[in-house]
Amino acid sequence: MDALELLKKDWKKQESSFPQIKTDALYKMIHQRSSSLTKWILIIAIIEFIFWVGINVVTSTKESIENLKQLHFYKINIVLTIVNFSIILYFIYRFFINYKHIQTTDNTRQLMRKILKVRRTVNYYVIYNLTFLFVSAIMVMTAMYFYDPRVKELLEISESGHGRITSWGLILLSTGFIILLITVFWLFYKLLYGILMRRLKRNYKELNKLELND
Repeated sequence: MDALELLKKDWKKQESSFPQIKTDALYKMIHQRSSSLTKWILIIAIIEFIFWVGINVVTSTKESIENLKQLHFYKINIVLTIVNFSIILYFIYRFFINYKHIQTTDNTRQLMRKILKVRRTVNYYVIYNLTFLFVSAIMVMTAMYFYDPRVKELLEISESGHGRITSWGLILLSTGFIILLITVFWLFYKLLYGILMRRLKRNYKELNKLELND
């Protein structure tokens, strides 16, 4: 149980015999906790960005570049990488601005609006990442279907009656893989940001109660 819940319980128990705790004290605690949660959202986004940049650098070997060129996907991959990292940096900038705004907020109603804005920004960030992953996976699968010599060989064997993988089977298999990939990343983001978002939502509800009691 966090300090805010203990404070509220203590407030109710001692209401009859001790001076009532001022609303400002509760607001200050909620404000501090909201600022901390927003800071963690920013930190996690930065760590995630550094991780993906590191993965991109590590996997950019001579062999992988040749494979991308063979799939006619090398230049497209460069464009996608630049666009993706640029958009993620923009989101990190928005997370930073949201954090600074929450830090300097000085009343209940403004803090409620800022919390809603933070939650909305995080939702857009997750939606963007999943959408980018989905589109990128489809593009890679399409390039492999048309240009990967191993895939072509499998399809030729199938057409000759000696293989078990047909074109439709390959498409269904690729679709299943993409769905599984999106699901895994969705669960990852739900775990990574879900706890912070739920706590921010709880803060919003507490602020709403304070606003109604004023």
